[in-house]
Amino acid sequence: MTEVGESSVAAPTSIPTNSETTDDEDEPRQPKMRSLQEMYDSTNEVHLVCLLADDENISFEEALRDKKWQTAMNEEIKAIDRNNTWELTELPKGSQPIGVKWVFKKKMNAQGEIERYKARLVAKGYKQKAGIDYDEVFAPVARMETIRLLISQAAQFKWPIFQMDVKSAFLNGVLEEDVYIEQPPGYMKVGEEKNVLKLKKALYGLKQAPRA
Repeated sequence: MTEVGESSVAAPTSIPTNSETTDDEDEPRQPKMRSLQEMYDSTNEVHLVCLLADDENISFEEALRDKKWQTAMNEEIKAIDRNNTWELTELPKGSQPIGVKWVFKKKMNAQGEIERYKARLVAKGYKQKAGIDYDEVFAPVARMETIRLLISQAAQFKWPIFQMDVKSAFLNGVLEEDVYIEQPPGYMKVGEEKNVLKLKKALYGLKQAPRA
């Protein structure tokens, strides 16, 4: 492959509050519940709104005109190739390839300045069919109680604690199912545009990616 040179959240209806007084003092009063709109209006919960707008609203065509995004896309493809994530092949008869899209994100540092530009290739997992493209999707994770227990043990015995991050973590999961995706925009192999990519390892956006 050659190098190149939306989300919405519907707020649920607010839960009625039990603000009426009662003559029965033995009956416990229900705690007041706040709706999402009330939290949005509160200055203390402004950060919740920020979580709804995470990715940059940039199209692939717009990214092609910016060398920073071009470099970010090239780095993503190189990481995928190094990880042996897929192989180019013909689409088997009766199979349907899953589409892919580019998602762009500006990574910020503690001072709020742009640290780097990140482009991620994401599969359109919403087109996958249960029982055909994937089976189990849940991902086992550590319970918060376990994490707190380990931290308390470390504090008691003065053990050092290290924090780490796995780069492109989802790309390390080996797939058991046969999953085919379309070639990514801007990186289609010349002369083999009709071929597809068979995934050997998980890709962001797949239903089974977290579990893999």
